[in-house]
Amino acid sequence: MTRLREYVDNVATQGNDLRLPPEPKLGELLGVSRGRLRTMLKRLEEEGVIWRHVGKGTFVGPREAVPGEQSLTTSISVDDIMNARLLLEPQLAAEAAVHATPADIAKMDACLAQMAETVSFPPWKRLDERLHRAIAESTHNALLVMLYDVLRAQVKASLDSRVEEVYGEASSPKTTTDCEHVQITDAIRAHNPSRAEQAMRDHLRSVRTHLFGLR
Repeated sequence: MTRLREYVDNVATQGNDLRLPPEPKLGELLGVSRGRLRTMLKRLEEEGVIWRHVGKGTFVGPREAVPGEQSLTTSISVDDIMNARLLLEPQLAAEAAVHATPADIAKMDACLAQMAETVSFPPWKRLDERLHRAIAESTHNALLVMLYDVLRAQVKASLDSRVEEVYGEASSPKTTTDCEHVQITDAIRAHNPSRAEQAMRDHLRSVRTHLFGLR
C-alpha cells in the first residue's frame, strides 16, 4: 500500500496528466497481483485520493464532475439547480455590467423587444434562454460561459416541464419576468455591477416563487 501511495503522490506532482496506468501495467510496476491492486485502489478511492471513470481510467485527486455523466446528473435535485443559479447568474450579471459592450447590450435589447411582442410560450421561452446566455456572453469570459452552459443544460433537463406548466398559460408570470429582465439589462447598461447582481438575484427568487411557491 505504501508503494502505491508513493506512486500516486509522484503522479500528482508530474503535471496535468493525472491518469494512472492501466491495472495490468500498474500491478507490474508495483510488483503486486491484480486482485491485491484492485483492493488497494478501492481503498484509495474511498479515501478520495483517486477516482475512476468507466471507460476512461483511474485518475489522481478528487472526483471531477463530468457534465452529462449519468451517475452525477441523477443525483442533482431541482433545489440544487435553483441554488446553483442563485450563486452563478447574479455574478454573471455583475461581470456583464463591467465588461458588456454596446453590441452586447444591443443583443439584450433585441431579445427584450421580441419578448414584449411575443404571445405564445415556445418563442418566449427561446428568447428567455437567449437573453440569459447573452448576459453570460457579455462577461467575455469563456470559462464562465462554459459553466453557465453546464448549468443551463441541467435546467432544461430538470425544469423545462415545470416552467411550461407555470408560464405556458398565464400571461402574468411572463409579464412580471419581462419587467425583471428589463431591470437587469438596465443595470448592465448603466455598468452598475451591484445593481445588476441584485436585479438578477431578485429575478431568480421571483422565478423560484412562481415555480414552487418558495421565497
